[in-house]
Amino acid sequence: MLHDIIFLLLGLALLVLGANYVTDGAVAVAKRFKVSNLVIGLTVVALGSTLPDMVVCVESAFQHHPAIAVGEVIGSNIFDLLLVIGVMGVVRPWRVSDVMRRQDLPILFIASAALWVAGDTVLFDGAAHNVVDRSAGIMLLMIFAFYMWFMLLSSRSEQPEAAPTVATAPTHGVASARTARSEVAAVEAGFAVIKAKPWYSWLLIVIGLGALVVGGNWVVDGAEGLALKVGMSQAMVALTVVAIGNALPDLVTSLTATLKGASGIALGNIVGSCIINALLSVGLSSLVIPLRADAIGFVDFATLAGAAALLWLVPALMPSHRVSRLFGLLLILLYAAYMTFTIIRG
Repeated sequence: MLHDIIFLLLGLALLVLGANYVTDGAVAVAKRFKVSNLVIGLTVVALGSTLPDMVVCVESAFQHHPAIAVGEVIGSNIFDLLLVIGVMGVVRPWRVSDVMRRQDLPILFIASAALWVAGDTVLFDGAAHNVVDRSAGIMLLMIFAFYMWFMLLSSRSEQPEAAPTVATAPTHGVASARTARSEVAAVEAGFAVIKAKPWYSWLLIVIGLGALVVGGNWVVDGAEGLALKVGMSQAMVALTVVAIGNALPDLVTSLTATLKGASGIALGNIVGSCIINALLSVGLSSLVIPLRADAIGFVDFATLAGAAALLWLVPALMPSHRVSRLFGLLLILLYAAYMTFTIIRG
């Protein structure tokens, strides 16, 4: 069992590292081809933040583990919408912007509800098993395409870039300190020259893609082995261990942004990632094989859609349109209740 846990942890680390490399490389290449910052933000950066979830989802489909594919997406989105946003609200309440309330949060609910309709075929179709088939996956991909088109159409013109700051040489301090700083500056300048080379961006992409492929394989293999050895279902491992592992960077990033007074940016990143996760990750995976996931049921789909509805409606109905500490605590308690149910269900 130890080597399964090691494979799982190393795989998660490689996914995060690979996603960062691919995103950095893709942004550099896009800028070299004079792609606007708006398009880069709505496509490369947004997709890059969901690459770990997407890779695990698609890799699980290729290895014929559909429960891991669906469970990872649902578990990760529930973690983000309930626990991460709940903790953000408890740490520092903030106001939800008008654009977020009128545009992004309704689309998040639509994406979550669409995934519920697509996956809970026992409830909506009277089928014997829950399965996201190819036709449902195509529907999810069509909604994703509309979402990207709508975002590009409705977004404002990009903000002008701030002028780069130029470090000035220190005019005080001992000679040894100045020498040390000059040596560090020389190394940084040399590395900056390398980073400016066209091949460096492509190298980052290649290394990142390699890390994503290897990391995805290790996560799926580790999750499967762990489930077999401790008697957990693959769906439970995906809903808990894999999903939380992939979503932990979101928690750290969002808390950091909240403490710096940038809760709106953190919320936008979480909402965008959850939308892409629900639509693109599951949609692509269902094209590989139909995603039969009997262990993913009504409670899981309803919790995800309910979390999206709460996040949309509660701030909209409050006079101040704020995520308060009380509302954040409610979200945290709901996540604790869901995790308790998931663990008891097994």
